[in-house]
Amino acid sequence: MKITSIVNLKGGTGKTTTSVAMIELLSRKERVLGIDNDKQGNLSQAFKRYTPERMIGSSVMLLTGKTRGNILHTENPYIDIIPCNIYMEKAEKEVLLGNVAQHDRYQKALSELVGYERCIIDNPPDIGMNVVNALIASDEIIIPINLDNYSLDGMVEMMSQIQNITEINRKANLTGILITDFEKTEAALQAEEWLRKEYGKRIFSIKIRHSRQAKDATLCQVPVTQYSSRCGATQDYKKFIEEYLRRER
Repeated sequence: MKITSIVNLKGGTGKTTTSVAMIELLSRKERVLGIDNDKQGNLSQAFKRYTPERMIGSSVMLLTGKTRGNILHTENPYIDIIPCNIYMEKAEKEVLLGNVAQHDRYQKALSELVGYERCIIDNPPDIGMNVVNALIASDEIIIPINLDNYSLDGMVEMMSQIQNITEINRKANLTGILITDFEKTEAALQAEEWLRKEYGKRIFSIKIRHSRQAKDATLCQVPVTQYSSRCGATQDYKKFIEEYLRRER
């Protein structure tokens, strides 16, 4: 099972939209496990498996090293979800108070799983213990980014954190940086030029266009790739998946 973390220290960069789209599109060929690692539970909601009232049956339990009983089936037989909720904050605090290893709990729990070709982890915009665990467990990392000054400034810190993680987990590979919510303005084009010059081939050639349908899909709690098959974001995510899979070869 290949494990991919979608991560950025800044909020609003399209992490969840990207995670949901990847899970849905990849499930058309493979069996996929989606892990919601964000206490807001947005990925869980997209697949109608949000469980706000309990710890058992959620990624909170991964911090205890357990996957059994936490995997929920979805309406799509090729997609299963481990949801998340507000209890993650409490679980993190309890783990930090412990005297045993803290960073490899997801890795141990996920190593027990069989029957999935891929696992996509949607992470919150921070570097808490749950995110550290996700990155330690991952084979690859994808960073979605918006072309605004705050996101670009945060890339330096993000790359530094990834370097720290890869010193512990040497199998983790930065597969690429994905430009999301793209609108063709002079400022955005200049930012893209700088980003590609700075990070070169790490930037995916495909950009995800700004799309009203992507926002509307969250209101309907469905992947944008299901909500509107013809919108720009869906078409771009399909091309992104093609490019992403080519990079594996």
